[in-house]
Amino acid sequence: MGINDIITAISIKLNQVFGDDIRIYADDIPQGFKAPAFFILFLNLEQIQQIGNRWRINTLFNVQYFPQNGRAEASNMSLKVQQALKEITLLNGTTMLSTNGNTEIVDGNAHNFINFNFFLQEIEAKEFMWSLEQRSKTTRG
Repeated sequence: MGINDIITAISIKLNQVFGDDIRIYADDIPQGFKAPAFFILFLNLEQIQQIGNRWRINTLFNVQYFPQNGRAEASNMSLKVQQALKEITLLNGTTMLSTNGNTEIVDGNAHNFINFNFFLQEIEAKEFMWSLEQRSKTTRG
C-alpha cells in the first residue's frame, strides 16, 4: 500500500458522493481551473515503531475545496466532506477509517485536514536450503 493508493481512494469517494460536476485534482492544480473543485494534497507521514517488526503509519491529507460561490459555500461543504471521508475503500478492498478531521477556511477555500492511519509489518526473508544430498556407502564384509 502506498500514499497514491490512499489518494486514489479519496478521489473515488469524493466522486461517488459529489458526482462529476466537481472536478478533483491531485498533484497539481492546472492554471485556469474552474471552481467548484477539490484538490487532494498529501502533507505528512509519521512512522512510529511498535513491538516487534510493526510500524504505525500516520498520514495527513489536506482535501481542499474551492467553492464557486464564496465562503458560505465552502463552510457548508466542510461538514459534507468530513462526513464523506469518514471511510474510504482502497482498490484492493481494504477499508480505512479517517481520524482527527478538522477544517479551516482560508481565503474563502475549505481546507479539510484528515488522517488515514495504518500498520505495516516487516517480514524477514528466510533463506531455505535448495537441496540436500545424502550419500552412503555400504560394504559387505
